[in-house]
Amino acid sequence: MQNITTLLFDIDGTVLNTDEFILQATEYALATTGFPVPDRSVITKTVGIPFPEYYVILSGSEDKEKIDALINAHRDFQYKNYHLAKLFPHALETLKTLKEKGYKLAAVTSRSKKTSLQTLVDAQILDLFDTVISFEDAHARKPDPAPLFQALENLKEIPGNGVMIGDSHLDIEAGKNAKTKTIRAAYGFNTDHLHDPEPDFIVNDISELLRIL
Repeated sequence: MQNITTLLFDIDGTVLNTDEFILQATEYALATTGFPVPDRSVITKTVGIPFPEYYVILSGSEDKEKIDALINAHRDFQYKNYHLAKLFPHALETLKTLKEKGYKLAAVTSRSKKTSLQTLVDAQILDLFDTVISFEDAHARKPDPAPLFQALENLKEIPGNGVMIGDSHLDIEAGKNAKTKTIRAAYGFNTDHLHDPEPDFIVNDISELLRIL
């Protein structure tokens, strides 16, 4: 890929394996607020959708107080269980190598700043990222390009020099909306419909980025 200077990484399902971190938090939130807990296959298909839409879908309720209670319970669980978020195999070595090659690295997530930073700290990779954009940092969430634009602005780069890397169609849509290149991670939460929308590349392991970039 030519002229690429900046790599915009989704966190969940791309850099960190947060399956249990998210699934257990969701199950806990629904159970403790009195909602039925759906099968994990249903939850998995919903992962990546921003709050509160995520819990509107999973709970079937549009009551703001109930949705807020679900979100608070979800976050309370995660604050006590950061150990459930783990690096994907080869992630540390790949990020270090990309950094050594001179790329600017950004983390762009729909998660909260608090949980995003702590999981990156625990994984010992926070210092590899030049900026971290969470939902508090932009006026809209992926697939809106606003979080990507904020990351690029922080790094003083233009969209044409960037590539969005993520496991969800929302990441790829956000990249296309921002006019960056796109790479779909096929090993995260969202492993179906990999060509909808069509990314520039698909990787089955994060280390494959070293071949593409």
